[in-house]
Amino acid sequence: MNVFEHLVEWDQILLRVSGRRLQEMITRLVREKNAPVDDVELNFGEGRLVASAKIKKGLSIPIRCTIRKVVVEGRTVRAALENFSTFGSIPLPKILFRLVDELKLPEGISFNAETMTMSVKIDRFVPPFLDLTVKAIQFIPGGVALHLGEGHADTSA
Repeated sequence: MNVFEHLVEWDQILLRVSGRRLQEMITRLVREKNAPVDDVELNFGEGRLVASAKIKKGLSIPIRCTIRKVVVEGRTVRAALENFSTFGSIPLPKILFRLVDELKLPEGISFNAETMTMSVKIDRFVPPFLDLTVKAIQFIPGGVALHLGEGHADTSA
């Protein structure tokens, strides 16, 4: 007889996250934080995410990048940012990204200008009553596929 230790337990789950809804959440967060960013757009395809936005620093400067590789390391997700450009196709010098280090990113989110990697702590987005293991993250047309390993949930009370 198998005795459950938690309210809900699982061995594996495949979740799909809507890219459109993710874009709406990010846009709302940017507005709430009065970040100097506008016109956030996320385009999800097979194996890649193309992200674009406008940075408002006096002038409105369009930027764009591609993310193809996402690595999960324990409770942290790392995404390698590539092909950064502005005004359509002008590549941005890597030295400019050191300025991002000076920005006040939300807790649990960091950027490494040397490796051009964005890191996000999973716990920032997961309610405390969930204990889950993220095995892999893949970009799919229209969103993101999350492959979860074993985990469980208990009541929050």
